[in-house]
Amino acid sequence: MSETLGGTKAPSPRHLTVLWFLPLSAPLIIGVALALLVTFAHYPPPVELLTRETLWGVSLAAMALVLLLGRRLRNLVMAPERMAHRPLPGSAESSRDVRVLAAAKVQSSMFMLLGLLNFVSMLVVAACFMHADAELALLNGVYALVLAIVTKPDFALAIRETEAVLRRQA
Repeated sequence: MSETLGGTKAPSPRHLTVLWFLPLSAPLIIGVALALLVTFAHYPPPVELLTRETLWGVSLAAMALVLLLGRRLRNLVMAPERMAHRPLPGSAESSRDVRVLAAAKVQSSMFMLLGLLNFVSMLVVAACFMHADAELALLNGVYALVLAIVTKPDFALAIRETEAVLRRQA
């Protein structure tokens, strides 16, 4: 692909899909590492801020809330009209190719959505390390993968729709 924006290649839907699952699979990798640490190295809890029941209740409620609102959040952040109007960080948007610009805007919006979706999961990971709770860390990892599957945008469609909005604006 020779299309570029600011000297870098425009992301393809396949690359965006890989970039989508990498950050959202990190909590599972961290959960496995914590389980191994607790099981084999007898990792003690450094700080217990909450009781185990409270930790599990708050964590499960937060995960359920994000899982329920994930698609709505995706539809809000990844709406083609919003992506087309959103400025690209660190770019003058001087690309003459609308498709490259649309792909870059979709990628930028994807990372914004990933940050929002991964926030609760990373808070749970931090709590799991403080409490040395391997089971909750593993459950959080599975939750993050389910969240990734449930909220994954159709990147090819998003690029096409954003490109159409950009063409209408020009």
